Amino acid sequence: MNKSFIFPCLLLTLFITSCASLTTGQDQVISVETPNCPNATCRISNNEGTYYVNRTPGTITINKSGSNLNVVCGIPGENIDEAIFQQSNVEGLTWGNILIGGIIGAAVDFGTGAAYEYPSLITHPLDCRGDITNNKFIENKSKTKFQRLEELKNLFQNGLISEESYQQRQKEILRD
Repeated sequence: MNKSFIFPCLLLTLFITSCASLTTGQDQVISVETPNCPNATCRISNNEGTYYVNRTPGTITINKSGSNLNVVCGIPGENIDEAIFQQSNVEGLTWGNILIGGIIGAAVDFGTGAAYEYPSLITHPLDCRGDITNNKFIENKSKTKFQRLEELKNLFQNGLISEESYQQRQKEILRD
């Protein structure tokens, strides 16, 4: 093969694999889990938008940004929620683009958000194990015992309370 053909092909290959906007794009898939509070809902936001995980663990696609990711998880209808922040980092491919593609390539990557990345897995520290057994809807005396027992059973079946808590609260409801 002709050397004049090989060199431009190698240079083109190096340029394409170094450009974050071409190789990784402007969006990113992120998984969110709340191991101490399964089935929580989460609101994730950055300066590019707001995204929702309806039930943890869950996966969403977000637009990348240089801003921090605000992650608020909680139990719907309850006063149990907690916020954390995930920092945006410069993706490694961006540095190759600065070296190979120069200012124009870097400007494209930073301008579109392709230069940034968030952790692909966010483990949120929300812990509702102790709070959920004291929920106001289980204590609500305006509901029948049957309704309160059904709600308690749903909490247990969805993994929100332990078997020990389930049995203890069940006894308390039946005593009332």
